[in-house]
Amino acid sequence: MEPVFMVLGQSAAIAASIAIDKNYSVQDVPYKELEADLLKYKQVLQ
Repeated sequence: MEPVFMVLGQSAAIAASIAIDKNYSVQDVPYKELEADLLKYKQVLQ
């Protein structure tokens, strides 16, 4: 279970980082932008 929590934490941090940088609310972060950053850090999405 711990690896799952680590991935969730990293994903949340990346979403928060995008939101801060682009002045979005976290709920409004575009999925395509989040997806690109997650893939950049080699996260498996499917």
